Amino acid sequence: MEPRMTREEALKALSTMTDEDFPTATNEEAGIDPATVDRLVATVHRLAGRPSLTAPGQQSPRINLRIPQTLKDRLSEVAKTQNRCESDVAREALSQYLHVAM
Repeated sequence: MEPRMTREEALKALSTMTDEDFPTATNEEAGIDPATVDRLVATVHRLAGRPSLTAPGQQSPRINLRIPQTLKDRLSEVAKTQNRCESDVAREALSQYLHVAM
């Protein structure tokens, strides 16, 4: 199904809505299908997040790791100096390391 509006149009519409824009009827009275609501909520959550690093519409994998405080401090310093987020700096460093290691 084609979207009826672009992401930007949807965000603009949502940003101007007030309490008066929402009906007070129950879902059944308003003829709202709960499955449709679930799909819409999932779409909003997907659109509201950061862009995928893998492919459009796909969630990028995550990793969590523990590092010494000194390494975290150096990461923060480099990110601040380069006006980048720590994740970008860490991704680039890992990518460069793995490229050289192969």
